[in-house]
Amino acid sequence: MNKINLKAKALDFLSRRDYTYIELYRKLQKYSDDVEEIKSILDSFIDCNYINEERFIENFIHSKSKKYGSLKIKHLLQDKINNKKLINEIYNQSTINELELATTQLKRKYSIAPQDTKEKAKYFRFLIGRGFSSSIAIKAIEKAFIATDIEY
Repeated sequence: MNKINLKAKALDFLSRRDYTYIELYRKLQKYSDDVEEIKSILDSFIDCNYINEERFIENFIHSKSKKYGSLKIKHLLQDKINNKKLINEIYNQSTINELELATTQLKRKYSIAPQDTKEKAKYFRFLIGRGFSSSIAIKAIEKAFIATDIEY
């Protein structure tokens, strides 16, 4: 495939959603074996601000924070961006209240308070699976169902 078509393919992908350098590189590898050509196209896209990893991280955090906790979001981002420091820096700047989010997720999934420790452990595993830390999960269970006498 010639350079114009590869560049057009990359622009076609970017017209639908934001991509990171790594994601777009992997997609374009399916259409060409010329690594240098792909890199030069992607580098030119970075220069034109078509690829902006900070913008990607901000949008990704915003879209996923309605459902997942910080641990899951950071893990998903690490598959797309190799810069853990940038991910943590941008995540820490966000104004996400994880406790409120975890409490909301818990109330949406389970409408009644846990009746015993086994059920409380089930609620805890649910929140951990969504990427919330154990301390947030414990606080969310307490906050969502305040009148429980079950101990951890």
